[in-house]
Amino acid sequence: MSVKLGTVSGAVLIAFTFSLLPAIAGQITEREKRDCPNDYHKFCSDYGLGTEGLRACMSRNIKKVSHACVAALVDAGEMTQAQADKLKGKTKVTKKAAHKKPKKKKH
Repeated sequence: MSVKLGTVSGAVLIAFTFSLLPAIAGQITEREKRDCPNDYHKFCSDYGLGTEGLRACMSRNIKKVSHACVAALVDAGEMTQAQADKLKGKTKVTKKAAHKKPKKKKH
């Protein structure tokens, strides 16, 4: 009888552990909840929150996603700022030195 109880307890523990994995892997931050719902619904409503499918969908649609949502995704660690800038099509603009005209020589 104790063997059966141990087996059942072990199975329950394993099932409980596996049920927590998606929640741990796909936690949504408060900022994402605040800044991204419209984007999620507009572009990726077929996917559940915290799923890999949602991440892929948001990545595919990143050029259309609001700036606030992109900032929330960066803040949540879903992507780096450099990745967000690249996906949004932003490139770093560097200032070029102003081209100076040579001074005329006095005669």
